[in-house]
Amino acid sequence: MDIPSALQALFGNSPYAYQIRVAEALLSGKNIVLRAPTGAGKTEAALGPYLLAWEHKQIDFPLRCIIASPMRTLAKDLHGRAQEVGDGLGLTVKLHTGEDPTDPLLEADIIVTTVDQLLSNYLHVPYSQSHRGRNIGAGGVVASYVVLDEFHLFDPQRAFRTTLEMARALSGVTPFLFMTATMSGELTQKLAEAVGADFITPSQTELDVMTSQQKTRRFRRVDTMLTAQAVAGAHERRSIAIANTVDRVQTLHADLQRLQDEGHPKLRDVTLALLHSRFFPTHRNTHEQRLKTLLGEGSPENVILVASQAIEVGLNISSENMHTEICPGNALLQRAGRNARYKGENGVVSVYTLPLDQKGEWDTLPYKGQDNVIRATWDALTALPSPVQPQAEEQLIDAVHTAGDERNWAEYLAVRKTTHRDKMKSAFEGDRSMRPALIRDIQNVTLLLVPSEMDLSTWEEVNRHERIGVPWVNFALLEDNRRNLKQEYDLEDNWLVKVPHEVEPEESRSGGESREPTRLEWKTVTDAAELKLETLVQVNPKFVFYTAQEGFRWEAPEGRALGVQDFPPIHSPRSSGERLDYWYTYESYELHIERVLAASYKYAADVWRLCPKVDAKFALPTGTTELALRAAIAAHDIGKLSEGWQRWTRRWQAEQVRKYTGQLLWNGVEEAAQHGATPQGKGEYCAHTDYHPKHDQMSSKTFEKAQGHRPPHAGESAAVLSESFGDFLMDRLGEDQGLSMLQGILGAVCRHHGANHMGEVAPWQLDAGAAAEANRVFERLTGVPLDAERLNDLQRWGVEAVTDPDMPAPDDALAWMVYTLASRALRLGDTRSFEDVRRKEAVT
Repeated sequence: MDIPSALQALFGNSPYAYQIRVAEALLSGKNIVLRAPTGAGKTEAALGPYLLAWEHKQIDFPLRCIIASPMRTLAKDLHGRAQEVGDGLGLTVKLHTGEDPTDPLLEADIIVTTVDQLLSNYLHVPYSQSHRGRNIGAGGVVASYVVLDEFHLFDPQRAFRTTLEMARALSGVTPFLFMTATMSGELTQKLAEAVGADFITPSQTELDVMTSQQKTRRFRRVDTMLTAQAVAGAHERRSIAIANTVDRVQTLHADLQRLQDEGHPKLRDVTLALLHSRFFPTHRNTHEQRLKTLLGEGSPENVILVASQAIEVGLNISSENMHTEICPGNALLQRAGRNARYKGENGVVSVYTLPLDQKGEWDTLPYKGQDNVIRATWDALTALPSPVQPQAEEQLIDAVHTAGDERNWAEYLAVRKTTHRDKMKSAFEGDRSMRPALIRDIQNVTLLLVPSEMDLSTWEEVNRHERIGVPWVNFALLEDNRRNLKQEYDLEDNWLVKVPHEVEPEESRSGGESREPTRLEWKTVTDAAELKLETLVQVNPKFVFYTAQEGFRWEAPEGRALGVQDFPPIHSPRSSGERLDYWYTYESYELHIERVLAASYKYAADVWRLCPKVDAKFALPTGTTELALRAAIAAHDIGKLSEGWQRWTRRWQAEQVRKYTGQLLWNGVEEAAQHGATPQGKGEYCAHTDYHPKHDQMSSKTFEKAQGHRPPHAGESAAVLSESFGDFLMDRLGEDQGLSMLQGILGAVCRHHGANHMGEVAPWQLDAGAAAEANRVFERLTGVPLDAERLNDLQRWGVEAVTDPDMPAPDDALAWMVYTLASRALRLGDTRSFEDVRRKEAVT
């Protein structure tokens, strides 16, 4: 591959030398740490290797690219830039955030997301997805090319450490690109060594030819707080003012609006714009697109933008005058990237002090724990040359951040094998309370504000609604708002906050195959303490303020009324890994297993492509990981071959044949009918019966009252597989690796209907001839027979009670890897095989 020519064909410009080095290294299997200044083309450097691998069908490179940023605004801008290229190549490009979860199962070709979404999926505690389906997304992370943008802005004691542990664990399997504009040299080198990465940075000669670096920018320190008068007095044509908190942003914007209304001479004919993090995504997108016109390259507009740190990264806008509150040095330089951004521009960045808190100290929120860094940044500004060049910016970062980086690194090394590992293990086991400890200290709550009549009974319905991110829920102010409106508290109309509680169907909790999705019950909160660990809350829109122009506030501005004036559009349903509609048509056992494997290859192609890399990482015989995935699929429903399951299905299916005799059966298309119910053939084993809730729900309840529920089958399947396949793995891989491989497979089989399934498998009996059927189908799909002698013993004497295998954890790297990949391959294949059948029958 001629990489320079290929990159030029992709992006239309001659690539920089460092971009070529990045592509060559990643495509040869290396991880990369890249440090380059704002505007140097890091996005193209990140996308280039993936797009080249896709175009040239390089089979040892992942099928998916995930770009994770520390901020939603950066993710939004990256998404737009990725979509420009991806659309032209026929790739699916999705933006997935907590506020707008468009791709909960991580299935698009290019996914731009936040670090919160990336790590929560990897840790098996994803946001915006049912807990029941939490073991699907992790395999999608493992099977991707992962780009970590502006890594220096990750929470140093949480997301930073967890990401490092992820990169270490996935070394040799998942390619990583760490990108930064302002990370200290000391930390950059330590990071590269820790993850076995090459360190790449543009040389000064390369920077000199970049048009984005040919500009003049000066800093000045102002020993007062940021005010509307200061912004207005210095305004020329394009100004940006940045405050550290949304509340101060909104106040500053209101003060400027007041000055303009009063006739301030420098604010005549000025467009006042506002941007912060508390807009619904659709409305924020409208503001961002407008800002790109108002403050984009060559714009003649007369504009003052007031913004939060949401514009530190991502937005391609520029200013002559920037006014900003003091913040950590790396964040300050990111903000400055929106000043004199384009070739030939001249700009001034004025840096102001902070308001005082109750103790008389600077109010450094939202930069919790970084008081010393902010003070050091303030002091270092006096030594900056004027104008500032990239070398001086690097010196500022090293001077301000090196000491703290070294301290954080030492603390990371001290806890990575103890406290941090234990927290990660708890998360992998499903403890969602670990998310703040492993990803971000700020609670980062997402608010649902929806009309009262909206259906929020499933995750699919919830995910149709956009949300707003806030650091915490101001419960006390909600109470004050209710009282001020003279509204008596009640559960119907005047509640304040609700939180979702998942209710899994009984069959799913016991390892069975439920005919219903996980339901959400919204519990009314009466005390702020109940919100401590909640990350998604529904707030009564009567008691807050929101408009598309001003965004969200806990209280209304002076002279304005509470309420949500502008709700965003409601999106189409978004899958959380469960079936949206749960009708079934008859399938034999063999046909179902075949369909699941075919659908898995189609919809989980990402993990199948990864199998050779897993073999190489753990020095396994070629084809072993693929065999593990095939074995999980081939054996996942052996429990349905029980005497109890087959007796139940024969009786139910016979009732369906009788019920639909002389008339055609529904086929999933509303009120349409294509065929009658299928009789279960003699000697045939059933995996699914004909069933539709609209037509059969009442008769099903009557039938179950007489016959009982269908027996569970997930843990039962694992019990048979453990007995009849374990020795083969031990003989092939040795005892240690064989046990790890077996544990990973059994974990996926046990939890293929619900990631929370745990418990005892009661004694049960295989149906007549079922041992031979299980072995025949298994060998057809895997090329390996089960242990016929063990199977015959199980057929003769029954299957003893066993306890489900423990959840594999990263302590056993092989078991965890196999469980993660097999769970994704099996669960997507199982669900999507049904959807494919539905589509075919609807067409027929």
